[in-house]
Amino acid sequence: MCSKFRVLFFCIFFCPLLIFYSQLKGQQGSNRSGKLPTQFSIKDYGLKDYIYLSKDLPHSENKSWKLVCQMPYNCQFQPWIRLKSPEGKKISLNSSNPLVLYLTKTEEVATQAGVNTYEAKNWISGEGAVYTIPAGVTVEAVKYRETGYDTKIAGSFECNDDDYNLLWKKGARTAYICMRDHFYDCPDRERVGFWGDGTPELDQCFYAFDTSSYALCKDLVLRPLKAGFYPGQQLEFLGEYGLWFYYMHTGDIQSIGSVYESTKNFLFNTYKFGNKNQWFDWGNEIKDIAVIENCFMYIDLKTLKKMALLTGHADDTVAINLRLDTIKTTFNKQFWKGNYYMSSQVNSPDDRANAMAVNAGLAEPSKWNTIYINVLTKVNNASCFFDRWIFEALCTMGKQEYALLRMYDRYKTMIPCSFSTLWEHYDRWWATRRNAFDDASSLNHGWNPPVILLSQSIAGISPEKPGWEEYHVFPREAFLNSINVVVPSVKGEIKVEMKKTTTEYSLQLNSPLRTMAIVGIPKGSFSSLKSIKVNGTNIWNGSYTGGIKGISWVGEDAANIKFKVSPGKWNFLGLGSLVINSPKPVRNLSVNGIKLNKKSWTAKASVKDSTFLFSGDNIPVDVSAANAIDGDHWTGWRDMSHKQYAGQWFMIDMKKKQKFNHIVLDNTWALWDSPNHYIVTVSKDGKEWGDPVASGTGKLGITDITFPSQKAQFIKITQTGQDSTYNWSIYEIDIYRKK
Repeated sequence: MCSKFRVLFFCIFFCPLLIFYSQLKGQQGSNRSGKLPTQFSIKDYGLKDYIYLSKDLPHSENKSWKLVCQMPYNCQFQPWIRLKSPEGKKISLNSSNPLVLYLTKTEEVATQAGVNTYEAKNWISGEGAVYTIPAGVTVEAVKYRETGYDTKIAGSFECNDDDYNLLWKKGARTAYICMRDHFYDCPDRERVGFWGDGTPELDQCFYAFDTSSYALCKDLVLRPLKAGFYPGQQLEFLGEYGLWFYYMHTGDIQSIGSVYESTKNFLFNTYKFGNKNQWFDWGNEIKDIAVIENCFMYIDLKTLKKMALLTGHADDTVAINLRLDTIKTTFNKQFWKGNYYMSSQVNSPDDRANAMAVNAGLAEPSKWNTIYINVLTKVNNASCFFDRWIFEALCTMGKQEYALLRMYDRYKTMIPCSFSTLWEHYDRWWATRRNAFDDASSLNHGWNPPVILLSQSIAGISPEKPGWEEYHVFPREAFLNSINVVVPSVKGEIKVEMKKTTTEYSLQLNSPLRTMAIVGIPKGSFSSLKSIKVNGTNIWNGSYTGGIKGISWVGEDAANIKFKVSPGKWNFLGLGSLVINSPKPVRNLSVNGIKLNKKSWTAKASVKDSTFLFSGDNIPVDVSAANAIDGDHWTGWRDMSHKQYAGQWFMIDMKKKQKFNHIVLDNTWALWDSPNHYIVTVSKDGKEWGDPVASGTGKLGITDITFPSQKAQFIKITQTGQDSTYNWSIYEIDIYRKK
């Protein structure tokens, strides 16, 4: 939401919600497939060492100074310090993430004389801690206490393209940091339990975390619905993607029964079509809400019908069927425009609306290709949140290759960045409006869906019956040549490994006890499929031949040749001709060089150190030159005097002559503040500067600058271009020499 409205939003919604959520803790129930966790707790991981300190300890100075410390990933933590001090000095402890200032004030501690230890009282979040130390105080040691929801990452996804591996890992870390006493939208700025954020967070629990996470999922399922609290988000939750998703993964029939009446009442009586503030997706750009809400209502009513039959409310199916038929018979007449779906609310087709028509089953397959060509390959209105459903629609259409390419393109600035979590919206834009950078958007937002999309949609692992009594493995790997995935189901770990060459398609499955698995060999991966072997025995050569105990023929459809297998280890091998070709280059994400130690360096710029007022709340944030070399990518330097102009410069004194050939400018936090055009000059004494050793144009987020090896003490980066929209920022600078 817009920054200037956040304070008002907190007053109206946030405080009552905290009371509301605290009342929900501890609700219990049982399930059909075995005992599930019914309570959740917060785990204390103990005091840990930081992985990087901006100063070597012990350290003191004759002026106030900052110690900036790095953790290995974004987490919930409390800073700890041991110091030697006179009495009455004041130190401060906080996260380097400025968004925490929305909810948590910087803690101050008045020192006692001698050597003492202090720990922050309140947990905060981020990837770094900042200690502000007064003159005359010696810091002897620092640590941090990590806490968090008591679950662990038990799932995994690995493939031959590290871009997607990083997305999965960052997605899992993002989901985890947005869990605590309920699902947060983010742990720093708001901590509100929106149903919209909660839907993908719940879904990802079943592919990323162990069964301890199920208690938090159940908490969301049992949460009383609130008519005035963004009803569109609740509509998104009350169907296949929320309630039924939970049931299929847990088998918890009691919880489904307990929410049946409230769900029916919401769908039949509470929800009103066409109201303002329904909220189906991020941003202020035009959304085709009329189409979207019809699709979600249709999905929810289909789910309600299944719930009715499951919980002894079969009589309700007459009314449910009537509503389903009404939507289905009017949908195409009302919204189909020949090449896409569109309501009278908008002037151009929306990718979200057309994807949901596919997902809901309202768009018959004959319309899929024209929707794909005219909308889904041309329109990118969806946010990180809603792109989940565009991705799933593309996979349903058999367009998983484009789905993966679209995912990469939209996440391309998040993949290589130094942050361990995924952001609130793509490229730090406010919604999809270009040139509208939002400094208050979180860099760890729970609604990002790569975990669910890669593990469920691409690896193709999903339950067919509640509680994973039966599930399928239908890979849609597209141009990926190998996938190794673990799904921590309620029945135990499901392990799948897929590899393919130009002649073989190998799929290995380790299936847990008390399950049946339907395995599909994807036809689309082959230009010609000749035979299929299982555990070394040929069982298909155009038709099923059998001969192995524990496996049976299921049949085939347009996508897969399918077999059902009992628990155990199975090795499927498809023989034929496969095309191994990727439209996406695999990038090398590592820097080839040795990073220079910068703890003793100093930095200055062509303008005085200053602060800027952060977001609509006008929170002052320090942007001094020294921040660019403190090792923290959340803190940085910014020229606040003007927008970018020729002659601006930033200079580093490395205190001694060193060899180097590679500079990395990282301004991911202020993504659009890359230098318009720059030159790099070096000096041995800070007075005499030679010709530029490099020049170029800044890149979005991270700018890599390479040049022939130099030996110097001073490095200056000078702006030679101009930009009337953005300031110039360097949020971290690293210098490398050849190995």
